[in-house]
Amino acid sequence: MKFINKMRKKEKGFTLVEIIVVLVILAILAAFTIPAMLGFVGDAREKANLAEARTAYIAAQSVATERIATRPSSETVATAATAAILTIQGKTGQMLDLIGTDVPGNISGVVIDDKGKVTDFVYKAGTNIYTYAAGNFVISQS
Repeated sequence: MKFINKMRKKEKGFTLVEIIVVLVILAILAAFTIPAMLGFVGDAREKANLAEARTAYIAAQSVATERIATRPSSETVATAATAAILTIQGKTGQMLDLIGTDVPGNISGVVIDDKGKVTDFVYKAGTNIYTYAAGNFVISQS
């Protein structure tokens, strides 16, 4: 009996209260860090969508420039610009070769001026709509 009592005194470990206190502290730390991490993920997704919109704009500008530059001499710039808009919006399939099959469906509006410059551009990515006007991308929620 003395041996058992002696062994009980040598037992070392954490009590239930100490373990619960540690778990509560960890829960409090998680409550502060998880929302911050979700914010970082959202910002990264928004930056990726903006980069994709810029890529689509550059590809649209390339299509417009190429279409107007290679137009037949009998075709007016306005007609070539209209054809370029249809190409950019994926109607003729030329845009598919330039920037991939997933991008044209996200382009919902393009305006090309008489010099072949894309002046207005609307691109949908995720829940955001990216519009390009006056040289800047503007992001709005859909």
